[in-house]
Amino acid sequence: MTRRSYDQYCGLAGALDLVGERWTLLIVRELMTGPKRYTDLADALRGIGTSLLAQRLAKLEADGILVRGRMAAPAASMVYKLTETGEELGRALMPLVLWGLRHAVPEEPAEGVQVRAEWSLLAFTHSADPATLAGIEATFEFVVDGTSAMLRIEGGRASVVQADGSTEPDATIRIKASTVAAVGSGRMSVIEATAAGRVEIEGDPEAVEALIVAFGSTL
Repeated sequence: MTRRSYDQYCGLAGALDLVGERWTLLIVRELMTGPKRYTDLADALRGIGTSLLAQRLAKLEADGILVRGRMAAPAASMVYKLTETGEELGRALMPLVLWGLRHAVPEEPAEGVQVRAEWSLLAFTHSADPATLAGIEATFEFVVDGTSAMLRIEGGRASVVQADGSTEPDATIRIKASTVAAVGSGRMSVIEATAAGRVEIEGDPEAVEALIVAFGSTL
């Protein structure tokens, strides 16, 4: 497949040469929450088409952004996961995610628009100072518009993983995607959202308090 280029000696142009094609960054987004099977990616990226997904994955692998591997037995399914370079790209995308919440995402999702809890939570994985996360070892289940994902805090980092039933959360938080967008964009604090009845929390009160303190006015 012919590789197109802007032919500009510029960091942004070079980055777009690699990852500027349609769907590419959304594939990276999916892998930011852990390794995924081809079927997982196809399900999350409805509309991409199987041949185009295969092309994009092959290009990302050739460019050293992802690699293929095997899940642990007994599943042993082939999965795609980010390389160190891909992880670096994921971190670089976080300001764009927040910019999108502020300027490109409506206050309410339109009818028929796909919503996933892990997408909603990505905005918060880099929004807290690692120093404020130090000492917190807890897992929080977020139920967002009928979908579920886990926010895990350990080692001074917050990461998002898909809920698979294997981990018992310290607390469960039920919230609409529109409320997550409002909080992530800075239009509303979690305290304001809770006071307005837009957040339901159950579980370990100490873990919840630590979460709120760690994320301050955002989460």
